[in-house]
Amino acid sequence: MDSFILVKSVRTFMLVTTACLCLDAYAQDETPTEPEPVKSILKEREESDSLSLQNPFSISQYRFNYILPISYIKNPNPIGVTELDVENVDNYEAKYQISVKLPIYLNDENQSGLFLGFTAVSFWQVYNSEVSKPFRETNYEPEVFYTWQTDYRFLGIKFNQVNLGFNHQSNGQSGLKSRSWNRLFASAVFSDEDSVYYLKTWYRIKEDTKDTPTSPTGDDNPDITNFLGHFEIGYGKKVGNFNILTLLRNNLKSDNKGSFELNLTYPLNERYDVVLQYFNGYGDSLIDYNRHQQRVGLGIQLKFL
Repeated sequence: MDSFILVKSVRTFMLVTTACLCLDAYAQDETPTEPEPVKSILKEREESDSLSLQNPFSISQYRFNYILPISYIKNPNPIGVTELDVENVDNYEAKYQISVKLPIYLNDENQSGLFLGFTAVSFWQVYNSEVSKPFRETNYEPEVFYTWQTDYRFLGIKFNQVNLGFNHQSNGQSGLKSRSWNRLFASAVFSDEDSVYYLKTWYRIKEDTKDTPTSPTGDDNPDITNFLGHFEIGYGKKVGNFNILTLLRNNLKSDNKGSFELNLTYPLNERYDVVLQYFNGYGDSLIDYNRHQQRVGLGIQLKFL
């Protein structure tokens, strides 16, 4: 009887051990692996930004950088230049934008940190020899902002970054030609394999009412948000070798003012793209914030995507 119990016990032990070994092998085969990283259209750009930030002698691209040697504007505003008027202002002009950012403080682990940004856009009557080819308008936009680089993923979407900051925009003019405003803003960028999505909202910091229209202090354009609104939405997509980038603003009021901008790019080489730009609405420039414009231009853009 004792030997029978011993043999049975040994057999049971062997069966249990075998089962445990099998379960262990199965568990090892089924060990969860790291999830596949979400592919992002911004991957190459983020890697290039990271390399640039590691170089203390370089600055980084912020917004689009381009030159449109030729653009046609339907309703150019001549008020910014004394020699210009409705008779001699040219509908054909060049437009260019320069936009850079500099790190003030960076988190050692990623690209998050405090940045100084600067964007300048100019409208140049380069074909207008009658009045010595003046710059019809230049807008200057310094800003300071904190960027949080994120790695959150949801349903195939990567949340790339969130920004909070302060923004000033001015045309550098005085008197009746002066235009400027200050804003607190928040923005977010997220993407998938072939698309990028952008959201931005702002709160305008109010200024005192001017004592007279030519007063050097006070609000130059108190109704600017009636035309530019309080938010903008951007969307970009790769279609073959083409990149389509759009930007929409709206005041969400019954008069439905705002703007639409379309940028269509095609690669020239690894560094530059050909760009076709179309704008329709308010805010093409600060001098035109309350003046409806249509513009189409062709030129060269520093690669953005």
